[in-house]
Amino acid sequence: MEAAKSIAMVGGDGEFSYQRMGVLQAHAIRSLKPLIAEAVKHMILPKQGPLHLADFGCSTGKNSICYMNFIVKCITDRYVEAGENNGHVTCMPEMLVSFNDLPGNDFNTLIQLLASDAKNAKDLATSINGADVGRASSYFSAMVGGSFYNRLLPKESIHLAISIFCLHWMSQVPATVTDKSSPLYNKGRSWILGGNPTIAREFAQQSMLDLDNFLDSRAAEMVPGGIVFAAVISRHDAANPENQVNPECHHRFVFGPDFENAWNDLIDDGVITTETRDTFNLPTYARSKEEVEAAIIKCGAFDIQYLQSPVDDNLCPDDELMDMLQYPKSFATFVSAWARAMSGPSIEAHMGRHNTDELFIRYQRRITAHATSLLSDPKAQQEYKIFRTTLLLVVLKRKVFSTSSNQ
Repeated sequence: MEAAKSIAMVGGDGEFSYQRMGVLQAHAIRSLKPLIAEAVKHMILPKQGPLHLADFGCSTGKNSICYMNFIVKCITDRYVEAGENNGHVTCMPEMLVSFNDLPGNDFNTLIQLLASDAKNAKDLATSINGADVGRASSYFSAMVGGSFYNRLLPKESIHLAISIFCLHWMSQVPATVTDKSSPLYNKGRSWILGGNPTIAREFAQQSMLDLDNFLDSRAAEMVPGGIVFAAVISRHDAANPENQVNPECHHRFVFGPDFENAWNDLIDDGVITTETRDTFNLPTYARSKEEVEAAIIKCGAFDIQYLQSPVDDNLCPDDELMDMLQYPKSFATFVSAWARAMSGPSIEAHMGRHNTDELFIRYQRRITAHATSLLSDPKAQQEYKIFRTTLLLVVLKRKVFSTSSNQ
């Protein structure tokens, strides 16, 4: 089952759009800024332009523009500092940012956001120490449609590549898990969470192939000394891929039991058949640190600058989550819209808009009931971390000397 054509976030500015519902990811991105700034320090700054940055998995752009502006500022600061240390003003090269996502992505919204962003929409000629350094804090932009599991940009052209909250999306769901004649048919489920370990390993194999392709493609596109920064949705249990989140956390995971039961409700109500559900699988896989590290070593083109153990990150502050949980219905409306902003296009491509509407109506009911049951138990409310995710942060540096097989 090919997923690449349908794995785009909901576009536009409507109720279920990623433009509106990406606020939780934005909170997490703010916490990444210190490490992003540190990654920029590892860059080998070119003396001539253009300096090329690329965001792989930009979506509709609100969050992408935020961290790209931050990266441009960090790079600008490095050039200024270098000039001050040398006793003269450094002429910074022009910068180009390539925003990449799948062809079905809403690039129109991204372009509109770029045009309205004051830092990017006009030439910000600035003066530092009384000397004009030209287009210092702005950048040119280009949209690149295509899967980041393939080559997308010219050889040795990128100085810094970034990918945040994207690499868990797979290029495709393994065909065996949606084939009724296969022993690996994922019957009774819409994903692998808590399911058959053998089926989960099929996802793991496809995911590893995808990551190999991503690294090999970036190895060809990065300049020697170029930096790759990735924030990867990860998991703690390296040995058991069916535990995409820890078993004790399944009940509060956004695509956990409430999501699966919403599919069951849809079937019980006669809206869809069991086959419609069974032939759909969420095209996502959370890799372990060990899987990511093995792929980097296999690629051989990068030195690891930073690779920590996965850490749990709350996308929503605890006090805000507690406030939201006091109003179960509005809380459920938000959770359902957030889940749909991420998964809706894949589901809609599989079974149409009407059935997708019906699924998320039932999912919202499930979340409402779940949140209502917690009203009399503040401790359970505090433990209901539905917006918690597990992140693996990776910083790689393209080797200056590498074998031709990795070019």
